[in-house]
Amino acid sequence: MSAAIQLTPLHDARPGMVLSDVLLDPKGNVLLAQGVVLTEAVLASLARHGVESLPIFHAESGTTAPAFDAQAVQARLDYLFRANVRDDHADWATGILRRYVEDYRLQRTVGA
Repeated sequence: MSAAIQLTPLHDARPGMVLSDVLLDPKGNVLLAQGVVLTEAVLASLARHGVESLPIFHAESGTTAPAFDAQAVQARLDYLFRANVRDDHADWATGILRRYVEDYRLQRTVGA
């Protein structure tokens, strides 16, 4: 985590806030990626796991949330699903999974 990042106490975090850096556990494992938008469920889970503070973007600090890059998302999905041919109907389950992951990562309504 960079020195310029300000930590926000978990009890002050609200749904809709965006992580400004990765959130690591004490062993250095990634709990949440940079840019994750917090939800009620995520906040409740973090509280259960003993997380006390979060790196949050703050408008007054002059930092902004990372820009959404649909092309980078597609490139990452192409890598993750590299063993799956997109139009291979014999592997329909992986095709459905990819579409759901793609909808989620591109922030589309599922099935749209």
